[in-house]
Amino acid sequence: MDRNLDAVPSRVSRTVAAIMLLTVRQLGSLLPATRSGARLGRLGMHGLRLAMPSWTVARFPVHDRRGAGLAVRGEWVNALPAPQEPIVYYLHGSAYFSCSPGTHRGLIARVGRVCGRPVFALRYRLAPEHPFPAAHQDALRGYLWLLAGGHRAADIIVAGDSAGGHLALALVGELARRGLPQPSGLVLFSPLADPTMRLAAAKEPALRDPYASATTANRLIGMYLAGADLTDPRLDVATGIVAGCPPVLIQVGGLEILTADAEHLAAAARRVGVHCELQVWPGQVHVFQAGYLAVPEAVAALSEVAAFITAIERTGGPPERMHA
Repeated sequence: MDRNLDAVPSRVSRTVAAIMLLTVRQLGSLLPATRSGARLGRLGMHGLRLAMPSWTVARFPVHDRRGAGLAVRGEWVNALPAPQEPIVYYLHGSAYFSCSPGTHRGLIARVGRVCGRPVFALRYRLAPEHPFPAAHQDALRGYLWLLAGGHRAADIIVAGDSAGGHLALALVGELARRGLPQPSGLVLFSPLADPTMRLAAAKEPALRDPYASATTANRLIGMYLAGADLTDPRLDVATGIVAGCPPVLIQVGGLEILTADAEHLAAAARRVGVHCELQVWPGQVHVFQAGYLAVPEAVAALSEVAAFITAIERTGGPPERMHA
């Protein structure tokens, strides 16, 4: 079921879009796709934490080296869960080269609060130091670590924004290929589907995304792709959506070029019978949910997330409203 919310964007959200168009988009276009550029980008994104304060958020760092292979790193947000307690597994975004659980802590904490679950936010490896498939390997390792820690797949909601949404979709595709248990649901904010940005570029003539152009996004994501085979199902994530994948909620801002990716994912899910609810929020920017302290649409969107998860908990399956 698609929901194109037709409310007039709030004055606050219009102001946010105008500011981002003059700042974030312009600065991103100047950022070089190099190690030094990545460091500058990370510094800038960490500076934005001031807009999403999280000083009062309870967090519990994780750096677990048990078992073979690399460590699982991240943090529990809001509370430490008991085994088999329902949780959220969160994968942050930012083009595979910047951000961390710390930059997203305010949003992650709010997601956990609205659905009444502790959240594990993964700290995955970043490009260009760690190109594909490093982040994908880390996302799978984190999920398997949660299962090994006593959390049942049926009690896990996987959530992600932007590139983190891409990682979340790649994860469920990989689980399907390995015959491993799926989480009970997916919540995706402004998910990336096509890392070549061709879908986004086709949408671009119709709007001016305040966050980034398709050209800028393609250049920066290229630090992670680094010559990878783009037909790999971990990158072409729509091909990994198969029957048996969990129900999906996708929220995307109406000003985003990634509305094209969201529509592509929704169509791919429905072709194979996977329940998918697509919400396009008019006048909203990339991952507008992060503005929950000031943007009324962000508060409303997170309420929709809570309703989606509650419906899954109540029925043990896709939310009833998806059948409408």
